[in-house]
Amino acid sequence: MNTPEVTPMHTHRTPDVALWDHYRALREQWTHEDMLVGQRVTWLILSEGLLFTAYGAHTSHTISWLALGFPLFGIVVAALIGVGVFTALDTAEQIRQEFDRSGLADLCSLAPPSHIAERARWAPKALPFVFAAMWLLALTSAVQRMG
Repeated sequence: MNTPEVTPMHTHRTPDVALWDHYRALREQWTHEDMLVGQRVTWLILSEGLLFTAYGAHTSHTISWLALGFPLFGIVVAALIGVGVFTALDTAEQIRQEFDRSGLADLCSLAPPSHIAERARWAPKALPFVFAAMWLLALTSAVQRMG
């Protein structure tokens, strides 16, 4: 009985395979950070939406310490999630810079061109400040009603 000859697997890595492995590793890291930005923006929108709903339901009937507490807590939430968003955006930019330095752009692009990617970052960068500003207006209004 003849058994087919099995060719041994190559154990050495050619430069092309190593480059693609490096590309995949950077792409995976970049995708992870991009997903973190999306998740954190979702957390921000959901948490602030719930806080605004609770604030509106509560403050329409009475004025109390919660009229000050909700805006202060909303500002803290916007700041903390904003730090997380900016951290993920900064890490993604560091990964892009490493990609550019490594010369892997000849294989495939890592992400959309920089000018498009920069416009895509406008909303995640602005939303924490927008929510904080809205809470500052609510806080100012609550203080004026109390005083």
